[in-house]
Amino acid sequence: MPSDHRIFRLATLVLSFLGTLLNSVFALQLLALWFSFKWEADTSEWEWLADKWRVLGFKVVWILFSSYFAAAAAISAVGLAGVIKNKSSLVRFYRDYYIADFAFCTSFSTVIVYAAFQTPARAGVCEEFARHPELVRDMQEMGINVENCELWLSRAALGLAALLFTVIIVRLHFLFAISSYYSGLSRCSRTCCISHNRDRSISHSHQRSLPYSRSDAKRIFLLPPLPEDAAEGIELVYAPVPANQLSHNVRSQAKEAWLSGTVPVPSNQQVAVCRHHHSGRPSRASSTGNNNNNNRTGPIFLPVQPGEGLLPVDRDVKV
Repeated sequence: MPSDHRIFRLATLVLSFLGTLLNSVFALQLLALWFSFKWEADTSEWEWLADKWRVLGFKVVWILFSSYFAAAAAISAVGLAGVIKNKSSLVRFYRDYYIADFAFCTSFSTVIVYAAFQTPARAGVCEEFARHPELVRDMQEMGINVENCELWLSRAALGLAALLFTVIIVRLHFLFAISSYYSGLSRCSRTCCISHNRDRSISHSHQRSLPYSRSDAKRIFLLPPLPEDAAEGIELVYAPVPANQLSHNVRSQAKEAWLSGTVPVPSNQQVAVCRHHHSGRPSRASSTGNNNNNNRTGPIFLPVQPGEGLLPVDRDVKV
């Protein structure tokens, strides 16, 4: 429905805008911190990272996070442009990225929460925490020390699990909104395309069904055979008759048709074709008779090349 489509579009617009803004901020902050940190192992800031391999691993993780936020900002900008311009291809690209990102973040969050509830993991974190006296003194102001470290980690794991679950539910709703918006947009695009093609086809068929719009078509009138000639089995041929020789009675029986320009017909006047071999009678239908007999009109094509006779050369025809 249109109202639902507007809601889905608004949700996609807000999500893509926030994704572009927040991911850009995170990427710029990580880049700024990269240049502000001292990466030498002999400084006091990195005494716990004296091993150069650990420093290298930390750099790799830092680069991966920076690249992730930068790519997310760029793709969100693409999605924002797609929503503003109603481009289904851009929205589909953003939707596919969002599905992949949702699956990755959900899997990563599940692993983090599972590890946080494991006792060995909490014990390892507390051991590493105890090796940094300055950090321990800072955390004591919050009531965290080496003795209650694991208890705080257990509570933090519960809070982290609740937070990640809420984020996953919210992102799932946004994913549904993006998918619904893309479905409606693509369906609208297909409908417009089909309607456009149908209009073009109808227009083309209409032009083909109206030969008089072509410069090489000629308007003619066909006269029915006489009853006595049909009873005698006399063979009939087409013969052009000047339009000014038609009588009013004969014109009422004429059938309008359009003749291809490949058939030689008089070029300066409308002609009537008499189907009787003797026809010297007029054959043009009046406009009044044609208006009353619209179902007696139609296209006709006589495949006769210029200079070709109307009768086979090996047959005798009574003329």
